[in-house]
Amino acid sequence: MEPSTALASHSTLQLSTPHPYPPPSVVAQPKIPARGSETTQKEQERWPPAGYGRWNIRIRMMLCLVIPTYLDTLDYTVVATAQPHIASDFNRLDLQSWIGTSFLLTSTVFLPIFGSIADILGRHWALQVALLTFLVGSAVCTGAQSMIALLAGRGLAGIGAAGLVSVIRIIITDSGSLNEDNIMNAVLIVFYTIGFSTGPVVGGALLNKSFRWIFGINLPPCAVSSVLIFFVLRPILRPGQPSERLRYLNTNIGLPSQAPSKPDQKETRIHKLLRADWVGTILFIGGGILILLALSMGSSVEKRGYSSPIVISSFTIGFALIFLFVAWEYLVSSYMAAAVDEALGRPRRFPRSLYRCPNWLRLTEPAIPLDIFKSYDVVATSFAALTGGMVLFAGFYFLAIYFAIVQGYSAEDSGIQLLWFAPGLGGGTVIALIMIRLVKQPKYPSMIGCALITVGIGLLTTALSKNSPIQLKIYLLVTGIGLGLSFGPLMLQARYCQPSSRVATVVSMNNFFRTAGGTIGLAQLSAVLDTQVKNHIKDLASSGSLTPDQIASLGSLDSVHNILALDPSIRVLVQDTFRLACRWSFISLIPWCAIAAVMCLFLKTIPKENLKNGPTQTDTAGAQDTEKVGAISAADPSSSTLRPETRE
Repeated sequence: MEPSTALASHSTLQLSTPHPYPPPSVVAQPKIPARGSETTQKEQERWPPAGYGRWNIRIRMMLCLVIPTYLDTLDYTVVATAQPHIASDFNRLDLQSWIGTSFLLTSTVFLPIFGSIADILGRHWALQVALLTFLVGSAVCTGAQSMIALLAGRGLAGIGAAGLVSVIRIIITDSGSLNEDNIMNAVLIVFYTIGFSTGPVVGGALLNKSFRWIFGINLPPCAVSSVLIFFVLRPILRPGQPSERLRYLNTNIGLPSQAPSKPDQKETRIHKLLRADWVGTILFIGGGILILLALSMGSSVEKRGYSSPIVISSFTIGFALIFLFVAWEYLVSSYMAAAVDEALGRPRRFPRSLYRCPNWLRLTEPAIPLDIFKSYDVVATSFAALTGGMVLFAGFYFLAIYFAIVQGYSAEDSGIQLLWFAPGLGGGTVIALIMIRLVKQPKYPSMIGCALITVGIGLLTTALSKNSPIQLKIYLLVTGIGLGLSFGPLMLQARYCQPSSRVATVVSMNNFFRTAGGTIGLAQLSAVLDTQVKNHIKDLASSGSLTPDQIASLGSLDSVHNILALDPSIRVLVQDTFRLACRWSFISLIPWCAIAAVMCLFLKTIPKENLKNGPTQTDTAGAQDTEKVGAISAADPSSSTLRPETRE
């Protein structure tokens, strides 16, 4: 649309105060390009259509991303098998779940934050920040002299892991086409499968030396990966994304006070600082940590559990902060919508106060745009990702407890038993890759995968009931296939039902819910396990199966070594108690999985035009508004939306 046409169509836009600068010529003003047009052109240069150039980029990405992906997977698979033994070394088996929870807690709440960092700073520097944080956290764990220091290091490493998970998945989905995303996601899950396959075995072997080697092994690969990414991957990664709001708004923030605002101005460092949603980030991190802490403490606080005052206080303050976060995100989003409405002369949809906001707030972009949750597909895939995270993380940790305590396996042998999960995950990934290439829709493998997860968890409970390790391995394979089928397609479904400009946001949120599921799952299964163990011990005492002296000896259930050192007659009863408790822990997952499977049945079919390179229809609609705003501003700078306080 030409500026003169846009100005004529919006001639009713009245101004109460003149602009201090004379209106420049319409011809002299550049036309603002449609949102996503420059990005699409650069992406086409960065991602050649086909042939050698495309495979060259794929190989470079595989070479550089395999190490951080493997490190992330290796960390929680190694720690999953070694967790009871690490806690036993500090004689704090009661805190064994916190080794995983402290990691998952920080890696959960920082996932959406790294999505914003990747957009503002660019993919390369966001990944470098994540690697450095992960390295420092691993170093702290390596030298920890107490359980508190170990948990602090795990929390710091979790922040780095959040960046690794989020930024790597964002880089993979930057290509903008379903076929390319499908291939790269399959490669990524293969890397995860390698970590799942070797992690438990490597963890068991390292644990036989010292648990410090489990964390120390991360240090050299982190340094090598950082150098490799800088020299090999940096040139082809997407840089910091331009502010969407600068495309809509004429602002002289960050420019000399006498410089007139320009519709084509470049983003300054001050703009980048103001873009970050600092208030929303603090509210989200504070509320998320308190809620996740309450879930974890409720399952570990003795006697009172979730009725403990500290747990209740954490829940109350945490949910209050999340409520404030939602209100703040709505306010920030409304400021932008109000500014665009005013510039286009649309009827006001918001209270008049929203049209009079501080200049700096007009540049702030919401950390999590709430309108993405208006899409049913985003809600359904987020819930399915949450249940998948519960199965993935909780399954590893609690099956490790089963093999270590009930079967009496060593850490290395326990890791070998969990290897049955890896072929299922890899096989499911291959099946999903083939299905998407054939049907051109990610919803079908998502449906089948979520249904298969539900069946697999149900079968695992029967294997635990019969105390059959062979059946347990087979059903673990089935569950792995279900996770492999749904792991990548769920993210692709969410990504392609939203504008391409929101790749980082959608991918980060999908990863957030998956990791949050791990944290919630650990808290839920820990609570069920502890409750079932205590109740079963009480039943044994009331039935006379345990004498008072034998019950007194059970006070030493704070480590795997002490349990296995019990008198055989008592040890059998304790092991059977933990077996039944593990079974009920997995039963508690079935309702979550069933609901996710039903929700995925109603996923929408993604239009074919949205599955190709370039902006989606939503982007095109947004670009039209951008063009209109730019045309108005070019024709008359006095229409700047920076000064709404001068209007009636």
